Amino acid sequence: MLAGLILAGGRSSRMGTDKSLLTLPHSQETLLQHSQKRLANICNHQVFVSGSTHPKGIADVIPHCGPLSGIHGVIAHIKQRGLPITELLIAAVDMPDLSTEDFGHLLEQGRKHGNICAFEKYYLPLYLPITKGVTAYLNTKLKYTLDNIELPAKNSHYSIKALLAGLQGSEISPLNMSHLNNINTPSQWQSHCARQSNSKV
Repeated sequence: MLAGLILAGGRSSRMGTDKSLLTLPHSQETLLQHSQKRLANICNHQVFVSGSTHPKGIADVIPHCGPLSGIHGVIAHIKQRGLPITELLIAAVDMPDLSTEDFGHLLEQGRKHGNICAFEKYYLPLYLPITKGVTAYLNTKLKYTLDNIELPAKNSHYSIKALLAGLQGSEISPLNMSHLNNINTPSQWQSHCARQSNSKV
């Protein structure tokens, strides 16, 4: 069974406010609501949110390890509850240009390759089958010790790129490269909103 996962637990330090709560001008949806709707179209309305500050958001079991913390925490949640979920389609909350078609293409190719799959040079969104190999990789990388708890999230040890390499995942061509832009700063957000407003004229 397929489920979606939105990574929304970042600190949004460059934005200065929680990115997931920013409101899109054309729909009045927050970035989180927008992402949930797009993934729900593919994942039969089963969409998890990583981030303890959100309603029904799932907290990291082992914090401070970037996206891997969120993925690991949600897989732990799935396993603890015995949910029949065997694959995840994972998106970052700050990539509002991604379409249902983009997610569908990634899912199709990931299933075809039978392994972790991302778009070339972009490591989110991500197709991730919940296999023993994936679980073992995450448990090994995120082993809870006093030595690693304060490591910075951008440490390459905890990157999606390292996950793909370590498990010999696939990278495929995107349908539209411009859909893979993410929003990190107020100026990028303003530019995105201006583009959206102009497209509706």
